Amino acid sequence: MRISVFATALMLALCVFIMESSHAQWTWTPQTGRWVNLKSLPMETPELQIEHARSLMLQGQYRQALRETDKFTQFYSDSELADENQFLRGEIRIAQGRLLEGSQEFQRVIANYPDTQYFDDAIAKQYEIGDELFEVGQSRLDKRWRPFRKRPIKRAGEVYAMVVDNQPFTAAAAEAQYKIGLTHYVRKEYLTAAFEYRRVVEDYSASEWVNEASYGLAMCYYNLSLPPEYDQSPSKMTMSSIDSFRSRYPSDERVDGLMEKREEMRQNIAQQRLQVARFYERRRNFDSARIYYQVVVEQFPGTEAAESAQAWLEANPAHDRAPA
Repeated sequence: MRISVFATALMLALCVFIMESSHAQWTWTPQTGRWVNLKSLPMETPELQIEHARSLMLQGQYRQALRETDKFTQFYSDSELADENQFLRGEIRIAQGRLLEGSQEFQRVIANYPDTQYFDDAIAKQYEIGDELFEVGQSRLDKRWRPFRKRPIKRAGEVYAMVVDNQPFTAAAAEAQYKIGLTHYVRKEYLTAAFEYRRVVEDYSASEWVNEASYGLAMCYYNLSLPPEYDQSPSKMTMSSIDSFRSRYPSDERVDGLMEKREEMRQNIAQQRLQVARFYERRRNFDSARIYYQVVVEQFPGTEAAESAQAWLEANPAHDRAPA
């Protein structure tokens, strides 16, 4: 009996609590002829609604601020301030530290309001987000224990791509295009990085970023190069890229370092040709072997391979049918 009385009292208290809570949130409005949840209503004007959301952001109440921007969209979507409300959403996301989501909010400003006065500001914000993500990613690269340490750099590339798409063939796009290549390079995706760097050289030939992209292109091919036992196409492309860079920027302080890498590639190619010559020699196909030995001597003078090839040719004159 006591338990029944206690349960009844508890239920009554709960009902009172619910009724009080409901009364605090819901109010009868004669104008609409229905109950209205006051918390779901916006401020009296679009201007006040935006300022209310902004004030919440400045107080660090980011989730509440976002809810207020949602209210603006629900009640004032036709307002001329709709683009400002969308831009504010991007600022709130940045304040939250959710950088990629912030860049996506700014992208909606550009996509939904192409004539907005915030067009340039939105792109500038995206660029800042890309740089910040890239810096965060670089700081994590040497921390091998950290999972997803390359994710910020990958996201930086996605944001830079937005900048390029929003303002193609501009100075800002040229820099962003270079940095897309850089995000792949630092993640050791050299083939993709080379493709992105080449876009800078071809699409923005007058840009100041062609210098950096040309250097990056040479370094991509260098990192793709293989030992003499394997295909030497990347080595040839490295040499060609370095020659192009040296011709275009002879006074660049990095030329000397690139020329050392060029010589390394030249030595690798010469060694591969020497290995081909020795392959034919082992097969006792001495005519073909002699051709390759001569190629090494003529095309790669000064290399170790050329010295070995010259020694073989001197020990085996052309009139001999077989080496001694």
